[in-house]
Amino acid sequence: MNKERIERELARLREGGQAVELFVNGSSAVVYRAVPTSGAKHGLPTHTDVIVPVPPGYAASPIDLAGLPLGSPLLPRLKGGANNQGVLSVAGQQWQLASYHPHNGGGGPPWDQIKHGFHTYLDHLIAWLHQIS
Repeated sequence: MNKERIERELARLREGGQAVELFVNGSSAVVYRAVPTSGAKHGLPTHTDVIVPVPPGYAASPIDLAGLPLGSPLLPRLKGGANNQGVLSVAGQQWQLASYHPHNGGGGPPWDQIKHGFHTYLDHLIAWLHQIS
């Protein structure tokens, strides 16, 4: 894991007003705070925290997966949300990972470690959280 690179990417997000944290104890992960959703029209939360695991070998290895707080009412309504990819305990909370793969056939471009990172993954998360069924 390239911690310095991740911190630079997260600093770019913070400069734009996005709250985001890197956790490196046990399972390394990035938590994006209060990401907007289209939940209002469905009677669901309008914002949610999202966790994204840091893949071993990042940045050569692509970012993949996303998760929401365990029990989130959004999960079963999101693409891949009902396909549990495991539970992480990070930041004093349990998170359920969903089958979400934007850089591997999930609607995003193929992973390019030069262009993509945690700063660009936020766009995919927002798009995902706006496709509630």
